[in-house]
Amino acid sequence: MAKDKLTIKYIVIEDEPLARRGLVKLLKEYDCLDCMGMYSNTEDARMIMEGQQIDLVFLDIHLPEESGLEFAKLVPAPVQIIFTTAYPHYSLESYELNALDYLLKPIAEDRLKKAVDKVINYFQKNVTEQDVLPETDHIFVKADRKLFRLELIEIQYIEAMKDYVMIHTKHKKLMVAMNIKTICNQLPGSDFVRVNKSFVVNLNNIESVDNHWVTVAGFEMPLGASFKENLLKRIEKHTINR
Repeated sequence: MAKDKLTIKYIVIEDEPLARRGLVKLLKEYDCLDCMGMYSNTEDARMIMEGQQIDLVFLDIHLPEESGLEFAKLVPAPVQIIFTTAYPHYSLESYELNALDYLLKPIAEDRLKKAVDKVINYFQKNVTEQDVLPETDHIFVKADRKLFRLELIEIQYIEAMKDYVMIHTKHKKLMVAMNIKTICNQLPGSDFVRVNKSFVVNLNNIESVDNHWVTVAGFEMPLGASFKENLLKRIEKHTINR
């Protein structure tokens, strides 16, 4: 979240394509909400949540394989949930899970506005300075018993290696005792994005993207299906189309 402007990163988990797109279309009216992806099942959503900081989930209850209620029980506390469903009898259970709100389908615009107002009030009251990553052009990482300063623009990509990550920069490689989820959550989300389970890339250093591969510094890495939509969304504003 930006310090000067409240930005709430959210995802939508909904198995009906029209409902997914319709909800996101309505939410585009709110400048403080930033959609990080739409998913038809919890498995794909969970993968993106491991690689990106997410503040809010609009969560359908009736989903394939794993219900929204089951998924909500495993969502870490900082992430807030708004349930969306056509069934009113789940409302009590949703509040027992500390959901911010419970929206009945079809979702009316005025009712959605009340829910969004509640979200904004929550984050304005609960986001503290320690939750905010300071804007910076560099980081320090510990490797070989030293702290190394790395300019963000110099980082090309980061590779997962079990409990370690290899940071590939334009001039060197550093092995850091940290898993990829942890380092990804601490990097500025505006510059870095996860492209599969094993790689995080610097958006500023991407050379090419196609349906299956991302190339950075001449190195091709697979583009995971559940990460593709988020990556394309991140580069969309810099894309020139016919």
